[in-house]
Amino acid sequence: MKTPYELFGNEVGSGWHKIVQPLIDLCNKEGVIITQIKEKFGTLRFYVGAAPDHVYDAIDAAERLSAVTCEKCGEPGVLREGGWRLTLCDAHSEGRPPIDWNNQP
Repeated sequence: MKTPYELFGNEVGSGWHKIVQPLIDLCNKEGVIITQIKEKFGTLRFYVGAAPDHVYDAIDAAERLSAVTCEKCGEPGVLREGGWRLTLCDAHSEGRPPIDWNNQP
């Protein structure tokens, strides 16, 4: 059975490609199988098979970086509401307000 990565490739916006490509390169170098690359709840999700700790550390850092990087253009962004949570800069926000973390259920 093929993985989502084999079927669909990199499923994130072009603004995150500079975050994702070094992870792809690292996984290829280390022989780590990438199973899926996607956005979920407004941030990057990068799934792999078994990997050394430094690969998991790099993935964690990239996922945190995605929370402050516009998925469309790569400029600084914030997590925004609007039905589907996305991390976007002001120029790409399409009127979506930033999430008010002090007013979450």
